Amino acid sequence: MRTNIRKEGDYTIVELSGFIDVESAEPVAEFIEETFESNEKTKMIVDMSNLRFVGSTGISNFVKEIRVFNKMRMKPTYYGMRSEFVRIFRLHEDQDKFDIVNSVDDAKRQALARFVEWQAATERSKETH
Repeated sequence: MRTNIRKEGDYTIVELSGFIDVESAEPVAEFIEETFESNEKTKMIVDMSNLRFVGSTGISNFVKEIRVFNKMRMKPTYYGMRSEFVRIFRLHEDQDKFDIVNSVDDAKRQALARFVEWQAATERSKETH
């Protein structure tokens, strides 16, 4: 699996391409974690439109690695997933759902809405403390 990271305005777009395998899951999860640690306000979008399905082991490991980010208010938004990826992502969800949309525009809208919600919650917290 290849990873390309680019900034597009206020968005960090992680483009995944090629074939996902067991070894590639951990480095991508580490990058996402480092990005959130360095900027908790980041609006991260993960483009999976060029990612291919090889077998459930690789994608299952990947999903298990990134599931931790669903608990974050500013969690990533995923788009461009093939139906087999969506099924596996949904199988690994718990009460914290993956944010999966169809297009980059939908992903940007979703990430921005989450950011606005996060800002409002932060402001309310400041007012009460």
